[in-house]
This record gives sequence, structure tokens and C-alpha cells, in this order.
Amino acid sequence: MTTNIDSVQLGQLGERAILDNFILPRFSTFRSGVTGIGDDCAEIGAPPEGHTFVMTTDPCPTPLVFDIADRDYWHFGWMTMLINLSDLAAMGATPTGIVVSTVMPNEMLVSEYQRFLDGLSAAADEWDCPVVGGNIKDGDSFTATGTAIGVVRRDRILRRVGARPGDLIFVVGEMGLFWAALLRLMYPARTTVSDSTSERLDHALHHPVPRVREGRILGDAAVVSACMDASDGVSGCLRELAYRNNADFIIDADLLEPSAPVAEVARSFGMEPGSLMLSWGNWELVLTVPRPRLAEFHEVTAAHRIPYTRIGEVRPGPGQVLLETGGRTRPLTNLASERFTPTSYFTHGIEAYAQWLLQQPLTESDQK
Repeated sequence: MTTNIDSVQLGQLGERAILDNFILPRFSTFRSGVTGIGDDCAEIGAPPEGHTFVMTTDPCPTPLVFDIADRDYWHFGWMTMLINLSDLAAMGATPTGIVVSTVMPNEMLVSEYQRFLDGLSAAADEWDCPVVGGNIKDGDSFTATGTAIGVVRRDRILRRVGARPGDLIFVVGEMGLFWAALLRLMYPARTTVSDSTSERLDHALHHPVPRVREGRILGDAAVVSACMDASDGVSGCLRELAYRNNADFIIDADLLEPSAPVAEVARSFGMEPGSLMLSWGNWELVLTVPRPRLAEFHEVTAAHRIPYTRIGEVRPGPGQVLLETGGRTRPLTNLASERFTPTSYFTHGIEAYAQWLLQQPLTESDQK
């Protein structure tokens, strides 16, 4: 009698069988000047002259779509790549490779682990970032941590510091789609959307993308003065950039024009679309552009079809983030899921954050 390997638990196989049957056949190839998996370390060739390596590491939190709608370990694989490549994108770097360390419980099914590898492989192919090494071990629950390496020209690195008063503030990506999708999923009785809107929201929830291509193009064009990825939300980025650059970031409420799906969901909940747009989950890049480089910025974004929204400008000040409406400025509410605070969904759960988001005005002075 033959055994369906997909129904076998990892604890029945052992480390060597997992490596030989599932990991090495997928990833032990030579790509981008990087040797395949198999040795104690991955070998990466020296960067081209005038370039430097950049590195980042991030553990993958449980993808919200996994907890709420689709318990498919594919999402863990995709997200493990995404969260690390988004950091490389913020530096304008081209991915060179990633090492991934996973902890798996003995009772995890081979089929579940293979779905994780499917998601990781799909993301590796999508953004040309080979998996070059890592580690596996047994433990109480599944976790995945990635360390990504990228390469970038030394004189083209994008950094968080560099914005000056007069620079304009842009967000690269599609703002607000993630939370519009999540609210619709969490509270279906409160939202009715068109078929086209449903399709866009589902895609945003199931296939978030890091802005690797956009970061590299804008970095090469030397049109950006400061940049950061919005892993914790656009409003969180703005606060960090304002603080780091010792300048006020003024957000123009009239520029926060939502896409049709975001506007549709916001109307269903009777909330301001800006709350969805300035929250997290969309993996945008938040950046500043000096006015003398504005024409070049528009040329580059048009030529490469880079989606962006202009949301404000940098002004002299102590490092505040303010929302401007009708000539009046007020402190912008921080909508980030900031760790070790009452708004951290990691500590308090996604339901608590969703309820908080639905009730929050865009400015602190309007809070009760």
C-alpha cells in the first residue's frame, strides 16, 4: 500500500528527508551569481564596482488573510519574501538573495510545508530573489524569518534622511486597498461592493507586493531625497521621516483622493477614506522629492507606469505631522500598528485595531 506523502507529518520524516525531498530540489540552483543551497553558508560574489550590499532581516507575522479567510501556508511563504524585499525597495536596492529560517511543529503536514515553499518560490520568481540558504528546526509552532541581501550603487542609496523644506511628499503604490479589503471581509453585512471592486480588493489582500521595481527605478534616477517603506503604515512613516529630518510633514487633505474601491468601502462604514489610505498593509514607499527634480520625477513615473499619490509637502518645523484643511493645520492621528502600544494588533488582536480604526478621526484634536 502506498502512502500519500501529503498526509504525512514532518515529524515522521526527519531533517534529512525534508531537505533532500522538498528544499534542495527547489532551491539548489545557481542564479544571479549566487551558489545554491547545500553548504554551511551561501556564497555571494562581490558587488560591481561602485556598488554595495544592503541587508535586512524580518520575521514573518501570521498573515491576516491566513487567520481570517484562507488558512493556506502559501501566504506565509509569499509574506516572508515580501516583508524583507520591501525593506530593500526602500533603499533602491536590487535583490540578490534571501536566507530563510523556519521552525515547524512535528505534526505539521508535508502538504502544508509544501504550500509554504510554493509561496516562497512564487515570490522568489516574481522578484528574481533566489532562496540561497537558511535553516530548519522543530518547535512548538510554525515561524519563518528571512534575511534578504540586495545590491545598490553607493551614490544612489535611498535613505530616510535627506528631506528638506520645500520637498513634496509622495506615496508610491495603491493606498488603502488592504484595509478596505479587510474590513469588507471582517464585516460582510456592512459592505456591498461591485464585482470589479471585489476583484481588486481580493487581489490586494491575497497578493500584496513590495515596490522593488519602483524603488530601484527612482533610486537610479536620483530624484528622491528621502524614502521609507510603509510596513507599519503611511502615517507611521510620516512620523518617522518628520522626526528623522527635523521638519514638519504637512499632509493636504484635498490630495487624499481615494481610489474607487477605497471610497466605496469607506462610504459603507461612514468613515473618512483617508483613514484607510494612511493605515498599513499596502507596502507602499513613502518618499520626498525636491521641487527642482519634480519634472524628472514625473517623467520617470510616467515612463515606467509607477503608481503614486502626492499627499503634501515638507515645511520648516520641529518634526510634526500635520493635516491641512482649508488653511488650518492639526496634528495627524497616528494610524500605525505600533509595537508596545494600545494600537498594536500583535498584542491586542486585529478586531480591536479594526474597531479603533473605524472610530478614529484623522486629526488628534478631533478625538474625544
